[in-house]
Amino acid sequence: MKLIHIEPYARRESYAQKDKSGRRMVQELIDNMRKKGLLDGIEVDIDSGTARVIRTTRDDDFLAHTSVGVLEKIRECSAMNQYDAIVCQGTMEPGFHAGREISKIPVAFALHSSVHAASLVGDRFSILELTDAMAQIARRHVEGYGFGRKCASVRNLGRSSTDMGSIIYTRKKEQRAGDPEVKKILDAVLDQCVAAVEKDGADTIIIGCTPLQYLEDEIRQRLDAAGYDEIQLICELTAAVEMAKVMVNMRLMQAPRAFPSDELNAKPQYR
Repeated sequence: MKLIHIEPYARRESYAQKDKSGRRMVQELIDNMRKKGLLDGIEVDIDSGTARVIRTTRDDDFLAHTSVGVLEKIRECSAMNQYDAIVCQGTMEPGFHAGREISKIPVAFALHSSVHAASLVGDRFSILELTDAMAQIARRHVEGYGFGRKCASVRNLGRSSTDMGSIIYTRKKEQRAGDPEVKKILDAVLDQCVAAVEKDGADTIIIGCTPLQYLEDEIRQRLDAAGYDEIQLICELTAAVEMAKVMVNMRLMQAPRAFPSDELNAKPQYR
């Protein structure tokens, strides 16, 4: 099986550790999955996304601009006849509805896949985001996906992804746990996770924005040490890859009637 991973936008050069495409950063997440045995027999190519968006805010305006580039990549990759499925990263889900309409192969999105996985293993989940604007967008998506009742909360750290990226992406994995700035982030993450469990009633935590996903192992260790080893932890990229694998293995595609275009053959009489 061969998958193509599409970034929502090209990362800043300073984050990419001398790799302008940003590939090295995403490669770490893919390598972590492979070490855990989640990618046996699976090839994953990485498309770094477009360089179309160069703003630091992550809000609806940003989402609208980013979606254009993501859709270009989905259209391009699905027409190559090289891949079995597409995995789209980005917790804000740029291009979700249109991407599922235009793709000629299975396509899995990060947040969408994660809430399905969370619903599978638990009854109430909480999503961890970085900013209030991102949290509101995630909440709106979850409601649209039909999982509003199971979403206990969407919590955020109040820090931009640009700020987080400057800390996470410029430090090697083996250096992060002992770094003072990373420790502050992990302390804040643990506080929000505990609040999600104790105050909101969550049984599962979804790690949202990409910079946080690099800390998955450290977050798991913090939760276990604090006595929350029973709380399930879901990384969005992992969930998207697994969802893509399921669709390929079950020979499923996104249903044309759910994401119709004018080319739909059996047009329904009403909605």
